[in-house]
Amino acid sequence: MTATLTTENADHPPTRPIRILLLSNAIEHLAYRFTQIALPLVVLREFDSAAMAGLVGGLAGLPVITSPWWARRLRQCLSDGRGLALVSLWQAGAVLVVPIALALGALHPVMLAVAGLAVGVSDALASPGRTAVLGDLGDRVGGGAAIRVITWDDALRRGAMVVGPALAGLGVQLGWTHALLWVEGLALVVSALLVRRVVVPIAPVAPVAPVAPVTPVATGRSTVRADALSAAMAPAPAPGILASVRDHPDVLRGWVMRGTSCLLWFAFALGLALEGERTGRAGALYATALTAYGLGSLVMTLAIARRPPSAQPLRLATVAWVGQGLAFAAMAVWTTPVTVGVCAAAAGAVTVVGIRAMMQVLLTRTHGPARRAALAGQSILVDVTVSVGMLAGGFVIDHAGPRPTLALTGLVTAAVALVAGLTAGEAAAPSDLRSPPAGHLGRGRLRQLLTRG
Repeated sequence: MTATLTTENADHPPTRPIRILLLSNAIEHLAYRFTQIALPLVVLREFDSAAMAGLVGGLAGLPVITSPWWARRLRQCLSDGRGLALVSLWQAGAVLVVPIALALGALHPVMLAVAGLAVGVSDALASPGRTAVLGDLGDRVGGGAAIRVITWDDALRRGAMVVGPALAGLGVQLGWTHALLWVEGLALVVSALLVRRVVVPIAPVAPVAPVAPVTPVATGRSTVRADALSAAMAPAPAPGILASVRDHPDVLRGWVMRGTSCLLWFAFALGLALEGERTGRAGALYATALTAYGLGSLVMTLAIARRPPSAQPLRLATVAWVGQGLAFAAMAVWTTPVTVGVCAAAAGAVTVVGIRAMMQVLLTRTHGPARRAALAGQSILVDVTVSVGMLAGGFVIDHAGPRPTLALTGLVTAAVALVAGLTAGEAAAPSDLRSPPAGHLGRGRLRQLLTRG
């Protein structure tokens, strides 16, 4: 499968495909939250086992972690809407295994395992694939549109994190738990029908200077010129994840900062839950922190979505993750619900700034197959570090206590960000981020595109 290309972008920037892809993503973001709430409840009722409830999620992570070995070539097929639609249909089939088995009275742990693995395969491909296509479309718009469009997609995802669980919880209260399992599968089919219409326009090609004539040298039926032309026309091999960023140390520095933050996330997610339990505020402290973090991140995402790209994104990311670390450390000192809520909201806000800054670095340093590989690497980094942190974090908190753990991990996050970010000499932002190319969509037109309808 190859990208569908068109030459219409010179006069008509791809605003409509961007809107279609954002709508498709929003549908999937929201529908996922219904399954996230309903599936554990259904499995617990059917098997009365927390281990069974975690089976789907646990197995879904395996294909993501192992994707560097099996997904390299498949990632390069997701360069237009048709490839993304096929992945969405695959995931729809995997998600619908559970409600269909329930309806037939045939739900079995083996089915849960198969469904979990199948969902993991689609997750490993869909997330970086959709982000890469959005970035490609934004590149065709010009004027730094790629990072702004992806920021809007992140805003939709964070909005779904706030709205989706509330709607799903209402459905559970009304006794529609089983019905909720059908929502994501059907929504994925609708998303596939939408996204299949997305076409990535071909980038404008600058005029090529005439090539000096080359004297053909006969070698059987081939010539030197024919060999050179065939080599130029041959598709580039799919790069590995490390190969895609090896020449971009600023991307690697950003991964160090974000990876450290994800690895130590357990101190916030587990530590505050345990601290609330020990101080007689079971659930209240944790719920306050998560709600404030989510709201802070959503508000900041909306605030920066229309902002132009940063001239020094690596420095901005450094400041952001230093701020996150200090906010977490402050929660270990002041543990009232009000102060925890304020610090958590601040942590959520600055984290969004850091993620956007590093996404800008990745998008401006990589293109085409290398971009898809780098985005896949970033997804794997986040999934693996969060999983490892959660697995080991419980033992750390049991031995050190929640407040000392939260304080120490916050300071470590800030220190790593300082070392990784401020010791690097950052190159100037590429010119295509500072001013839109002639004939391309400007910032004002893009704002109209993303804010109307």
